[in-house]
Amino acid sequence: MKRVTVKAAAVALAALILAGWGLAGWGLATSPFDQRMSPERQIVHALNRLTFGPRPGDAGEVRRVGLTKWMELQLHPEQIAKNPVLEERLKPLESLRLSLPEVVAKYTPEQTVGMMMAQNPFDVINRLPQGERSKVMNGTAEERTAVLDAMEPEMRMRVLAALPTNVIAYTPKYKDEAEKARKAQQEEMQAQVRRRNPQLRDLLTADQIADAQSGDRVKVLAVFASLEQEKRADVAGLLNPKSRAMVPEYRRAGQVRRTPRTVVSEDLKEARVLRAVYSNRQLEEVLVDFWFNHFNVDSTKNVGMTANLGHLLIGSYERDAIRPYVLGHFKDMLLATARHPAMLYYLDNWESVAPNAFEVGPYAPRRGTLNGVPNSILPNGLQRLAHGLNENYGREIMELHTLGVKGGYTQDDVIAVARCFTGWTVRDPERPEFVFAPFMHDFGEKTVLGHKIPAGGGEQDGLAVIDILARHPSTAKFISLQLARHFVADNPPQALVDRMALTFTKTDGDLRAVMETMFRSPEFFSQGAWEARIKSPLDIAAGTIRAMGGEVTDAFALVQKIAGMGEALYEKTEPNGYPDVAETWLSAAGLTARMNFAASVISGQVPGVDVSAARWKGMDNAAIARALLGRDASAQTLNAIGAGLEGKDPSPAVIAALVLGSPDFERR
Repeated sequence: MKRVTVKAAAVALAALILAGWGLAGWGLATSPFDQRMSPERQIVHALNRLTFGPRPGDAGEVRRVGLTKWMELQLHPEQIAKNPVLEERLKPLESLRLSLPEVVAKYTPEQTVGMMMAQNPFDVINRLPQGERSKVMNGTAEERTAVLDAMEPEMRMRVLAALPTNVIAYTPKYKDEAEKARKAQQEEMQAQVRRRNPQLRDLLTADQIADAQSGDRVKVLAVFASLEQEKRADVAGLLNPKSRAMVPEYRRAGQVRRTPRTVVSEDLKEARVLRAVYSNRQLEEVLVDFWFNHFNVDSTKNVGMTANLGHLLIGSYERDAIRPYVLGHFKDMLLATARHPAMLYYLDNWESVAPNAFEVGPYAPRRGTLNGVPNSILPNGLQRLAHGLNENYGREIMELHTLGVKGGYTQDDVIAVARCFTGWTVRDPERPEFVFAPFMHDFGEKTVLGHKIPAGGGEQDGLAVIDILARHPSTAKFISLQLARHFVADNPPQALVDRMALTFTKTDGDLRAVMETMFRSPEFFSQGAWEARIKSPLDIAAGTIRAMGGEVTDAFALVQKIAGMGEALYEKTEPNGYPDVAETWLSAAGLTARMNFAASVISGQVPGVDVSAARWKGMDNAAIARALLGRDASAQTLNAIGAGLEGKDPSPAVIAALVLGSPDFERR
């Protein structure tokens, strides 16, 4: 009964809360940036900006350590002990610990016999002795019939099934038998596919299917209890997301069997949530989220005819190209992302080739090899050469990754940068590793942002561009603006951005030094920064569980909930990622989804998430709100909750759900 009460109260109050503030009343106007916060507010503010939200006791720990020391530790995560609970939660997500070649080898689906037969219908004929093969394919009807007469019946059936219809048409003796052989082969192939990939109707009765897909925890678990152990993973892999979330012990194994490539990206999504909730190195996780969005790659993009390749690459991209550099030098991260197969595929640079690469220049004789490997053995090698110069990466590395849209580059610069990166490619989809391919490169002279790059540079041309862009004044300003926007306010003071840009330039892009400049600035702890940002769906999900002191035993359902609130993790199609401003999240539907999320978590309707409101028993609305927010709730929030619950005797869970769905909690 409590679950219904929580949900009903949240829905009933949604209109009241939205009407009370409206989209214009979400604190988008800020106080002056020259007014300093009180010491207590500074602690709450730091916890809201440097973490995914405070947990019970976090504010007291910051007071004990000292705010300055605590922030310094967050800037040096290697000095903070890892959380053993997080390490335990991450253990089942095996792909996180594998190298990229190991991931590709383990999570690429095996070809079934049926698939291989379909891809090579003449394989059985090609294995015949030369004389027999010639007579079967090109001989007279009499010669073909004689060869078929001499075969064992089983072999004859396989050959007949593979013969083209225009050939068998001239073999009247075996025309009907060939038709039967083709039909039998098709049926066997279908049977093999069904045995390898059974459907629910092959595994369950109609009643069991209805119960398993119902989303009712009791019914779902009852179905699994009735199944043989070997069937459970197969069934789990076929359920809808809601029901699947209720059987985490079988869900991942089922997905490995059904769609192995997507397991890698699903592991990463769950890890992102688990790290946001549990990591002691919170600033590092906030920065990984920020920088991945800055260098966005869509895990769902297919590469040519290779479906789901992006799913295999995304975990390595975050781990190897983003995470090691979030507090290092910007240039190193820029280079790591530029060379990673995920980025090379996503922005199509792997296919970018100089238009005249095969006709002119001293390197033309090297065409047809890739780092000494003959092009003929590279899958899709010739296909990639047909696309010519691709400007996608050349444009985005300047517009989105470094200079910004107003950074002073021209279309000529885009073309020149694209020419510099020709030959920065991937060996092939089955071995997605960076290589420089001389036969694809434009060895001519280029000019980038006024810098002349001499002819004949090869791979060095791309390295020169990385250096030019990383040290450009527009990059210092653009990166500083992005960081100040994320950590201070949607429209940060220009003076702050200028100081951060100066640090960026003086330290050759040392991101830790830039962060220190921002955190030590008067603007960071000013009234203008107080609650000037709106939480993303990931912030909301992780922050809700952290505020409740909850536990996450399985993050699959949380990942689905975050997507439902508008942030599909690692699946933003556009290269600019999710816009890092309030308007991205402030739709009426989005706000309602957030409020419903809080109610669902507290009422126990999110599988894998365990929270309790028992600690607030006997506390009034204001005290519960203070415990969740780390500070006093606004009068508007308390008045709205009080008016909505007038005449009722709500449980602490109901009050907590409303606080977590209020504008006070949405701000950070």
